[in-house]
Amino acid sequence: MDFSITTEEEALLLRLREHLQAGNMPHEDELTAELGDEVRQQLHGLAGKGLIVLRQLPGSTVYVEALTPLTESALANRRDVGDE
Repeated sequence: MDFSITTEEEALLLRLREHLQAGNMPHEDELTAELGDEVRQQLHGLAGKGLIVLRQLPGSTVYVEALTPLTESALANRRDVGDE
């Protein structure tokens, strides 16, 4: 698992966490409309690093099911450092 993330990836992970905490499993198309076309590559990159769980519905719709527990922990730790 690759734990190095860019500032852009961190921002996307935080946005995904907002969606998931609100009970929404955001679809790739929704995120693209909200954040731009580059989000597709970022999502697949984060999934490839093992940081998020992507699922595919029939008809090729991809959605974010979850952040991995390690990602949740890493985001919490990164925020704690900034709060000190």
